[in-house]
Amino acid sequence: MKNILQSMNQYSNWILGALIVVVFFLYLKPSDRRNIEPSTDAHFQSVVAQESRPVLVKFGATWCGPCVSTDRALAEYESSSTGAVKIVILDVDANPQISRHYGVSTIPHSFLFLGGKVIDDRIGGMDVQEISSWVKSNQEQWSR
Repeated sequence: MKNILQSMNQYSNWILGALIVVVFFLYLKPSDRRNIEPSTDAHFQSVVAQESRPVLVKFGATWCGPCVSTDRALAEYESSSTGAVKIVILDVDANPQISRHYGVSTIPHSFLFLGGKVIDDRIGGMDVQEISSWVKSNQEQWSR
């Protein structure tokens, strides 16, 4: 019994740290998706293919720290942009077929679509400035 208590005491800092991280991400989750439209496999094609403006789709998961950070940046970008780009967040766990279709094996993985076709993609988390730069670097493709 004494050995078990000593073992538990050794790992208590790790357990406490893990709980703090989980609570932190649960706290952030609701506010990160204020105006950004979540997507499902059935909804995806109609949203992306039928949209006249470019669509930025971020594939990620709620348990992924860089994904959550990117979600916050996307929300900030959307609120400060002129609406020239539609933003959609897609959860890879809830939408495995569409994720496989686009070859998403690392998250976050973002795609820019125009007329239902991929014009660019980027792997990794992004802040607001990186999102803005990435979108601007692809604007000439949809200005034609």
